[in-house]
Amino acid sequence: MHCGLRRTRGVEGHELGALTVALVVNIGLVIVAVAVAVALTVPDVPVVTLYVVLASAAIVTPLVTWPITHTIWMAIDLRVRPVDPREAAEASEWVVSSGSAEADRTSDRSNA
Repeated sequence: MHCGLRRTRGVEGHELGALTVALVVNIGLVIVAVAVAVALTVPDVPVVTLYVVLASAAIVTPLVTWPITHTIWMAIDLRVRPVDPREAAEASEWVVSSGSAEADRTSDRSNA
């Protein structure tokens, strides 16, 4: 179910906030992974293997965490900038129209 709020809430730079959260989370995860890997392999740290694995993780992790970090940024944004009445009315209108459109599609399927 969708709440009806716009993904960017009509603000310039909204994606920049989500990108910042993603950057902090992903760099933090890579730093923790480096620390754990080095701590577990000292004194013979396999540098090349470590580099390949962590470089791959640094590429894949942002792709996997993007929806999560975007949701975190939306939560921060909603906390800092609560939904105004105009935005709530627009969201409610969208949910109602989406619900009636979904009901139409369901009834079309059952009639077919």
